[in-house]
Amino acid sequence: MKKTILLTTALFIFMSIKLDAKPGLGISFNFFYSSLRPYGEWIQLDNDLVVWHPSRIDNRWRPYSIGRWSWTSEGWYWDSYEPFGWATYHYGRWYNDDYYGWIWIPDYDWGPSWVEWRYDDDYIGWAPLPPYASFNIDFGIHFSIGWHSHYNYWNFVGYNKFYDRRVYNYFLDERRCERIFGRTKYRTNYYSDRDGIVNGGIDRSFIERKGGYRIAQREISLVDNYRDFERNREVRNDKVTAYRPSDREVENSRTMDRFDFKRGENRSTLERDKIRTPLTREEGRSIISDRTVDRNRDINVERDTRSDERRIREETNRIRSNDQLRKDTERDRIRINAENQRIEKDRAQKREEIINRESSRERQPVFEQPKRTEKQAPQERRVEPRREQTYERHAPRMDRGNDRGSERSSNKGEHESKKSTERKR
Repeated sequence: MKKTILLTTALFIFMSIKLDAKPGLGISFNFFYSSLRPYGEWIQLDNDLVVWHPSRIDNRWRPYSIGRWSWTSEGWYWDSYEPFGWATYHYGRWYNDDYYGWIWIPDYDWGPSWVEWRYDDDYIGWAPLPPYASFNIDFGIHFSIGWHSHYNYWNFVGYNKFYDRRVYNYFLDERRCERIFGRTKYRTNYYSDRDGIVNGGIDRSFIERKGGYRIAQREISLVDNYRDFERNREVRNDKVTAYRPSDREVENSRTMDRFDFKRGENRSTLERDKIRTPLTREEGRSIISDRTVDRNRDINVERDTRSDERRIREETNRIRSNDQLRKDTERDRIRINAENQRIEKDRAQKREEIINRESSRERQPVFEQPKRTEKQAPQERRVEPRREQTYERHAPRMDRGNDRGSERSSNKGEHESKKSTERKR
């Protein structure tokens, strides 16, 4: 019995030490918090999920867009030009929430980049892995849900511009992304090599063949001081600088007595129980629970105060909403009454027009058909006397030739009579 109690106690202490242990690779949530706070805001969602939202970005911004790709011994490395890129593109996951937009969920596993790939014969694209994706040394990336990212999450470019230093200038617009998204192939190619995580992505020789250029392998130069990283962050021909803070820098960083989280105004669309983050690995323990009991009490008091303020704000908003609803209802009632009066006025005007039209018809003279006795007698038709036709027979027409013959014969007779007269004399 005593052995059982001792074993149980030892197991409990071992599990407590394991849960309270800091993550490896010289990083902690406190360091994330103090380093990223100048570039965005920390939001506490759903009571225990803490996320980071970048500030000073437009609506078209997407993760893994302001930077360039480099081929290294650890695969495709994303070299970001943004001041927060050393953390958000090599640790943790990104998610596009319906209400909050792009948010980053911290994690402690370092990688050259955390993206998923799509490609065809003409274009290549990448998008950030969601918080549902976790890395396993045996089979690479594993999704806790059936994940299908939207085409708006992707950055697509032609192969000839993929390795450009300003690749963001050649991204396809949303319409073209939507058109080619369905015909591309999907790929994630993560594996472990020498206790490190490699992003194999799309094969380098395939991109070289499609793009028509050579891609040289660059060496990753690790620095553990942020000032050195800022000074040497430019990509040289043979090296690329990566920042991974050391344990000493993490310990020397400014510690926060109290985290200033912004309370989420709306519930997130994340499926909380499917997320593979440090919070779930710590069995749901809050990051804030690493503080002392007094500090926890202060935080709880602050939460209660915020909850009271939130309830008061919600009650005030509800009262304002009711007042606004009454005002809107009264405005709608006045508008409906005015509309009904206008309709009634139009109907009365139409009825008056119809009555006036009928009265005008009654005032016009109406032709009355005379009675049968009053009908005038039909006018007698005047008949002219019939003319008798006379038929006169015309003399037959003589031919012209006969007239000439008769004329000749008469002249001849006269001539002969003259000759006989002269003989008698």
